[in-house]
Amino acid sequence: MTSEYESSWQFFLQVMNTMHLLFDAIEPELAEIALDPKSFFLLGLLEEHPYPAQLAKALSLPNPTITFLLKRLEKNEYVKRANEPGDLRKYKFTMTAAGRKALLKGQAIVGKELTSMLGRLSKQDRNQLFKLFAGLN
Repeated sequence: MTSEYESSWQFFLQVMNTMHLLFDAIEPELAEIALDPKSFFLLGLLEEHPYPAQLAKALSLPNPTITFLLKRLEKNEYVKRANEPGDLRKYKFTMTAAGRKALLKGQAIVGKELTSMLGRLSKQDRNQLFKLFAGLN
Protein backbone atom coordinates (compact mmCIF):
# COMPACT_ATOMS: atom_id res chain seq x y z
CA MET A 1 0.00 0.00 0.00
CA THR A 2 1.33 3.42 -0.96
CA SER A 3 1.36 6.10 1.70
CA GLU A 4 0.10 9.61 1.05
CA TYR A 5 3.70 10.86 1.15
CA GLU A 6 4.89 8.30 -1.38
CA SER A 7 2.06 9.35 -3.72
CA SER A 8 3.02 13.00 -3.25
CA TRP A 9 6.62 12.15 -3.99
CA GLN A 10 5.62 10.28 -7.15
CA PHE A 11 3.53 13.27 -8.24
CA PHE A 12 6.49 15.59 -7.65
CA LEU A 13 8.75 13.32 -9.71
CA GLN A 14 6.22 13.33 -12.56
CA VAL A 15 6.06 17.14 -12.53
CA MET A 16 9.86 17.41 -12.50
CA ASN A 17 10.18 14.86 -15.30
CA THR A 18 7.70 16.84 -17.39
CA MET A 19 9.69 20.03 -16.77
CA HIS A 20 12.92 18.30 -17.81
CA LEU A 21 11.27 17.03 -20.99
CA LEU A 22 10.13 20.59 -21.73
CA PHE A 23 13.60 22.03 -21.04
CA ASP A 24 15.26 19.42 -23.27
CA ALA A 25 12.81 20.14 -26.08
CA ILE A 26 13.13 23.94 -26.01
CA GLU A 27 16.88 24.15 -25.45
CA PRO A 28 17.98 23.97 -29.13
CA GLU A 29 15.57 26.71 -30.26
CA LEU A 30 16.39 28.92 -27.28
CA ALA A 31 20.09 28.54 -28.12
CA GLU A 32 19.37 30.18 -31.50
CA ILE A 33 18.49 33.37 -29.60
CA ALA A 34 21.41 33.02 -27.17
CA LEU A 35 19.28 31.72 -24.29
CA ASP A 36 19.05 28.53 -22.28
CA PRO A 37 16.04 27.52 -20.17
CA LYS A 38 17.39 29.08 -16.95
CA SER A 39 18.27 32.37 -18.67
CA PHE A 40 14.88 32.44 -20.36
CA PHE A 41 12.99 31.98 -17.10
CA LEU A 42 15.23 34.55 -15.38
CA LEU A 43 14.45 37.05 -18.15
CA GLY A 44 10.75 36.31 -17.71
CA LEU A 45 10.90 37.14 -13.99
CA LEU A 46 13.22 40.14 -14.24
CA GLU A 47 10.63 42.91 -14.23
CA GLU A 48 8.96 41.47 -11.12
CA HIS A 49 12.31 40.68 -9.44
CA PRO A 50 14.96 43.20 -10.62
CA TYR A 51 17.56 42.40 -7.94
CA PRO A 52 19.86 39.34 -8.06
CA ALA A 53 18.88 38.14 -4.56
CA GLN A 54 15.19 38.30 -5.50
CA LEU A 55 15.85 36.32 -8.68
CA ALA A 56 17.81 33.70 -6.77
CA LYS A 57 14.90 33.19 -4.39
CA ALA A 58 12.24 33.22 -7.14
CA LEU A 59 14.12 30.68 -9.27
CA SER A 60 15.51 28.60 -6.37
CA LEU A 61 19.02 29.02 -7.76
CA PRO A 62 22.23 29.90 -5.89
CA ASN A 63 23.44 33.50 -6.05
CA PRO A 64 26.57 32.62 -8.08
CA THR A 65 24.39 30.99 -10.75
CA ILE A 66 22.22 34.11 -10.94
CA THR A 67 25.34 36.28 -11.27
CA PHE A 68 26.65 34.06 -14.08
CA LEU A 69 23.31 34.15 -15.93
CA LEU A 70 22.96 37.93 -15.54
CA LYS A 71 26.47 38.52 -16.86
CA ARG A 72 25.69 36.40 -19.90
CA LEU A 73 22.41 38.26 -20.47
CA GLU A 74 24.31 41.56 -20.13
CA LYS A 75 26.88 40.41 -22.68
CA ASN A 76 24.05 39.65 -25.12
CA GLU A 77 22.57 43.09 -24.33
CA TYR A 78 19.31 41.56 -23.05
CA VAL A 79 19.61 43.27 -19.65
CA LYS A 80 21.15 46.44 -18.30
CA ARG A 81 22.71 46.90 -14.87
CA ALA A 82 22.33 50.08 -12.84
CA ASN A 83 23.67 51.05 -9.41
CA GLU A 84 21.06 51.34 -6.72
CA PRO A 85 20.91 54.95 -5.43
CA GLY A 86 22.25 55.11 -1.90
CA ASP A 87 23.94 51.68 -2.02
CA LEU A 88 26.72 51.31 -4.58
CA ARG A 89 27.12 47.62 -3.73
CA LYS A 90 23.61 46.80 -4.94
CA TYR A 91 22.59 46.47 -8.58
CA LYS A 92 19.20 46.64 -10.21
CA PHE A 93 18.69 44.99 -13.59
CA THR A 94 16.26 46.03 -16.31
CA MET A 95 15.38 44.37 -19.57
CA THR A 96 16.46 46.06 -22.80
CA ALA A 97 14.45 46.19 -26.04
CA ALA A 98 16.57 43.29 -27.32
CA GLY A 99 15.76 41.39 -24.12
CA ARG A 100 12.02 41.94 -24.62
CA LYS A 101 12.31 40.70 -28.19
CA ALA A 102 14.20 37.58 -27.03
CA LEU A 103 11.66 36.99 -24.26
CA LEU A 104 8.77 37.14 -26.73
CA LYS A 105 10.55 34.69 -29.05
CA GLY A 106 11.25 32.42 -26.09
CA GLN A 107 7.63 32.55 -25.00
CA ALA A 108 6.59 31.49 -28.50
CA ILE A 109 9.07 28.58 -28.38
CA VAL A 110 7.81 27.43 -24.98
CA GLY A 111 4.19 27.93 -26.02
CA LYS A 112 4.66 25.84 -29.16
CA GLU A 113 6.27 22.98 -27.22
CA LEU A 114 3.72 23.07 -24.40
CA THR A 115 0.92 23.02 -26.97
CA SER A 116 2.54 19.96 -28.51
CA MET A 117 2.94 18.25 -25.14
CA LEU A 118 -0.59 19.07 -24.02
CA GLY A 119 -1.91 17.98 -27.40
CA ARG A 120 -1.29 14.40 -26.29
CA LEU A 121 -4.17 14.87 -23.84
CA SER A 122 -7.84 15.17 -24.71
CA LYS A 123 -9.39 18.62 -24.47
CA GLN A 124 -11.31 17.48 -21.39
CA ASP A 125 -8.10 16.23 -19.73
CA ARG A 126 -6.29 19.50 -20.54
CA ASN A 127 -9.13 21.53 -18.99
CA GLN A 128 -9.08 19.29 -15.91
CA LEU A 129 -5.29 19.62 -15.63
CA PHE A 130 -5.51 23.43 -15.76
CA LYS A 131 -8.23 23.42 -13.09
CA LEU A 132 -6.20 21.12 -10.84
CA PHE A 133 -3.05 23.21 -11.09
CA ALA A 134 -5.02 26.43 -10.59
CA GLY A 135 -6.39 24.90 -7.40
CA LEU A 136 -2.86 24.45 -6.07
CA ASN A 137 -1.99 28.14 -6.47
